[in-house]
Amino acid sequence: MSPHTGWLTVPEWAAVRQIEVRRREQDFSPLPPTGAPDNLHVLARGVVTLGEGDYRLRLTADDHYQLWLNGVYTGQGPAPAYPERYPWLTYPLTGGQTVTVALHLYYQGLVNRVWNSGDGRFGLWAELTGPAGEICSIDWRYQICTAYSGAPLGYDTQLLEDFDSRRYPEGWEQPGYDDSAWGRLVPALWADYHLIPQETEPLWEGETEPTEVRPIPGGLLLDFGREIAGTLHLSARGHAGQIVTLRLGEELENGRVRYELRCNCRYEERWTLDEGDNTLHPYDYKAFRYAEVLYPEDVEVGHLHARERHYPMDERLSTLRCPTDELGDIFTICKNAVRCCTQEGFVDCCTREKGQYLGDAVITARSHLWLTGDAAMLRKCIRDFLASARVSPTLMAVAPGSLMQEIGDYSLLFPQLVWTDWEFTGDRAFLGECLPAISAMLDAFVAKWQRPDGLLERVDELWNLVDWPDNLRDGYDFPLTRPIVGPGVHNVINALWYGALTAEERMRSVLGLPEKNRSDRAREAFLHTFYRPGQRLFADSETSDHCSLHANLYAACFGLLPEEGWEAYERLLCTPGRVCGVLPMYFALRGLGRMGKYETLYRLVTRTDEYGWRNMLREGATACFEAWGKEQKWNTSLCHPWASGAIPLIVEELAGLRPDPDNAEGFRFEPHLPEGLDGFTLQVPFRGSLLNVTKRAGELPALERMELVCFTQN
Repeated sequence: MSPHTGWLTVPEWAAVRQIEVRRREQDFSPLPPTGAPDNLHVLARGVVTLGEGDYRLRLTADDHYQLWLNGVYTGQGPAPAYPERYPWLTYPLTGGQTVTVALHLYYQGLVNRVWNSGDGRFGLWAELTGPAGEICSIDWRYQICTAYSGAPLGYDTQLLEDFDSRRYPEGWEQPGYDDSAWGRLVPALWADYHLIPQETEPLWEGETEPTEVRPIPGGLLLDFGREIAGTLHLSARGHAGQIVTLRLGEELENGRVRYELRCNCRYEERWTLDEGDNTLHPYDYKAFRYAEVLYPEDVEVGHLHARERHYPMDERLSTLRCPTDELGDIFTICKNAVRCCTQEGFVDCCTREKGQYLGDAVITARSHLWLTGDAAMLRKCIRDFLASARVSPTLMAVAPGSLMQEIGDYSLLFPQLVWTDWEFTGDRAFLGECLPAISAMLDAFVAKWQRPDGLLERVDELWNLVDWPDNLRDGYDFPLTRPIVGPGVHNVINALWYGALTAEERMRSVLGLPEKNRSDRAREAFLHTFYRPGQRLFADSETSDHCSLHANLYAACFGLLPEEGWEAYERLLCTPGRVCGVLPMYFALRGLGRMGKYETLYRLVTRTDEYGWRNMLREGATACFEAWGKEQKWNTSLCHPWASGAIPLIVEELAGLRPDPDNAEGFRFEPHLPEGLDGFTLQVPFRGSLLNVTKRAGELPALERMELVCFTQN
């Protein structure tokens, strides 16, 4: 069987039109209708008798599936991907038995950042092979499930799941269920997928019990102790037509769940009971800490728990214990956000968007590497954005979803994402695989927007982000009302341009390729255009004397700021009222590290005003926020790992563990922990080892390295 044939779908799909949804963001022509329904749930069953020996089931679906084998829930997938690299997962089966394969298939139908949906493609691909590699046939039967309904929420991210137990065939996934009245799946009409083994592990899923359950008027309030990503599960006994109301939220308001989340998701759903015993069967996941279950007095509810889901993360590998300045607590909330939002990709949040954003991933991926030591998700992320070059050589800002968005700042950060892979893996072959797309992206910027002196001018096809929300831009005075870009050149896009050019040159050096030296001209022009000697800082634009924080933080991070300006930059960062958002702050503090100003770096990581991680803790965070505080953005997500930059800052800049492929051990140890710091104990995984950095009062930091296999066995 070739890798792109063998798809099955429901006969009702014969009249559905498949369309291409990928295009430039500013292409506003309407998409042609597909004729496909939204929110389609299909239950499929296949029963097969296996001979002796080992079998394997390769499985994928578009948009998504959940799998039961012999009535036991086994997992879900695949990871979102473009059709050109669409993944399957493999499930081993033991021969000598009859196996029931049950699948809950889903076509969402929305054009968003989550899946490649809205394109009229819905189907199942399954291949069962025997001990000798022979293909075994499965007779698939199906039934469309009408138990789920609800309106879209977030940025059309998902649909609410009002669930009607009267419409759900309970026990359909179990062996022996009578599906004789069900229909049969038929061959799909498309054949342009290229299927590959999934490069990442399946999601981890497990039951999480609430830490507290207490009565409230009309029902129960559940507290799971911290932000989680997953689904709420429970059982109920009642009468047909009775309603159980379910409300989820990230915080409480006046002692009740705030189910109208700050991020503009309204997590309230209705569960309609059947007569007798009922079980809730949620499909799509949400992010929440609290839940309310409201029900009539004569209804009995039980088995209240959450099914949490995220990419596998061994909690023991990465820990930081340090009570001083709440440093350990900062590490913990950043770790939880990375845990929750590393799903089948590095999603920016688990609520409003659920999309893999390039700029966010630069920080999330680096944090994830220090937390897990696993580069597989980073590799998938990079390949997702490489594949987005099919739409534009300047790359998409979000991939691989069906919503098209382009952000110039993020495109120019893509080389930093690839460089992170090189630093942590030392894999020259993969670096070489990525370099052509990076060079093509930079060439596209040159062709469209570079003026003769080497600077970029009016990058008007892409969003010039600078910072988000724009009230955290520190008064950056260049006109950037989206999508309009004012005339002339501005600082941030050009500082990022210089950073991308130098990253490309470092890659070429590693690979032994001829030098391009495109950065020298850009550097000279940047200094000439933006540097203000009187202030010893960079201005926002060539016509401005306003030296915002943003006009200096990327320049400092990438080594553009002359040494004579270092003190001015340090003062700028420490000046009350001069603020930036959580993503650029990571680069701002990297700039301080580059200058050797570690005491100030530590002071800003642990700052106590409203623009730091400790403010999140003050506001009750169990995962780092989208902004420094809940009220600093009109739609703040309370779980957003683009704010997890404190992890690499603590590990690399303060504890001094720096990845270095040129070093025999793969890293350098250059600690810069404050002298007064007491009780600092950090452990992180790195290339099959565990690195432990400790510092006791009056002593220098110490490093211990042990093999990860020993730790795992213990």
